Amino acid sequence: MNKTIIILFILLIAATLCPNVSCFTDTQILPKYISTFIIGGIVGTCISIILLTKRMIVWNFKTISVIIVMLCTIEAGIGILQFCNLLPPASHYYSITGSFDNPAGFAICLCIEIPFNLYLLRKHNKHRLNLCYLSSFLIILTGIILSESRAGLLSTTIILVLYFIHKYKNRIFLKRNIGLLSITLLFFIILILFASYYAKRDSADGRLLIWRCTWEMIKDSPLTGHGTGAFNKYYMDYQAAYFEKHPNSRFALLADNVKHPFNEYLSITVQFGLIGLLILTLIVIFLYSCYRKAPSREGYFSLLTLLSIAIFSFFSYPFTYPFTWIITIFCLVSIIMKTYGDVYIKHFFLRSSIGICLLSISFVSLYMTSKRIKAELNWKQTVEAVSSGETNEALLQYATLMKSLGNNPYFLYNYTVELYLNEDYINCLKIAQKCQSYWSDYDLELIQAEAYTDMNIHDKAIMHLQKARYMCPARFIPLYELFQLYKTIGKIEDAKNIAKIIINKPVKIPSSKINFIQT
Repeated sequence: MNKTIIILFILLIAATLCPNVSCFTDTQILPKYISTFIIGGIVGTCISIILLTKRMIVWNFKTISVIIVMLCTIEAGIGILQFCNLLPPASHYYSITGSFDNPAGFAICLCIEIPFNLYLLRKHNKHRLNLCYLSSFLIILTGIILSESRAGLLSTTIILVLYFIHKYKNRIFLKRNIGLLSITLLFFIILILFASYYAKRDSADGRLLIWRCTWEMIKDSPLTGHGTGAFNKYYMDYQAAYFEKHPNSRFALLADNVKHPFNEYLSITVQFGLIGLLILTLIVIFLYSCYRKAPSREGYFSLLTLLSIAIFSFFSYPFTYPFTWIITIFCLVSIIMKTYGDVYIKHFFLRSSIGICLLSISFVSLYMTSKRIKAELNWKQTVEAVSSGETNEALLQYATLMKSLGNNPYFLYNYTVELYLNEDYINCLKIAQKCQSYWSDYDLELIQAEAYTDMNIHDKAIMHLQKARYMCPARFIPLYELFQLYKTIGKIEDAKNIAKIIINKPVKIPSSKINFIQT
């Protein structure tokens, strides 16, 4: 049974790194989650059987580390081949993505692997083994550098420095100069942050805008937050409010449709407030106290892995990907089991309770995943039916899928668009409003404005166009639609004012469409 779990763990990690699957509408992230939940459910079932039959689970940290290093090395190799144009990237916008949708996911995966590679590099290993692990480390490091991920480079640098300080902490030089080394490390981190900022200043300024607007969200509900999914639900409204107050802001050209604050701690605070952040802090303290009670090599490298994720979380969104979740759970269990493993082994009632809970969760996970797969496949068929011109059948299928996908904003937006194209404006606006309960979005504002325009409800059309205009002030479409609408309803002065704004507006990315609008 334990050998079976090891094989399933290989499949579980592979599932979190699985490539694109074209049978779903989301070809990149969703397949990873579906594969992870399927294999995870099977792994959970096997572990629960072991617990309920009074058998022991062999927790072999080294074997699992080898699995992680092996699969991440393959991932890094795929990314390097993409960079060399020997393999096509998963995205048209980036030259290196591995099996992910962008370089951030690729870099997150490789950075999390680094501590496991360091764990395997031991003095008493055979020379050939160490050579393999060193080669793997160099491939991973090359992948991180080629990804040009600033968060990845910062995380890797800090982890390597801390590892070498810990490894050689008993050397006389380090003992005498620990204060100087700490100051040097801090200076080095600040230097990397400044270099990262000026290397991609527009990208960094865009994140500063997002953090500024996110801070306004936090101030409105600091203690308990706005609830689960609050960032997607409210953020773009706050960004629109910011640009309405600051129309000449230097951030205007950088603003875009945003779905994540690029900082996991801000995301937690927005959703769960300072209480959520406090709970996270208590978990960190608990884990560190567990390590202090039962220090071990495995516990140290688990903490180092969690630290790598924590550093990355300041500047990106590592928990968007199932790989991060699986590795985090593995590290948490490794640290806690070292301290409280004896309690777990001696208490049959505790083991049985954990086994029953895990078995229930596994069955529910497998059942819910099978339902989601069926719904996603039907949605994909519906999209293909629309492309084939079978609009009426597609709309009936969309209505049926509302039961299973009615809480998915991407599905609701697609349904809204199809209803608009079919000139069913009443239902279009009804579904759009439902979508808005999950999602504040630039494109959603535009489609509602178009529906109201076609229904000759001009005041509401203007309201949605104005909101879209402030959400993404670099875009020309909302202004042009406003210009056309003001002309139609006879507000010539308002149309002229918008026309002047369009003509004098700086262009972020030149295109023939923008040239046409300005002309």
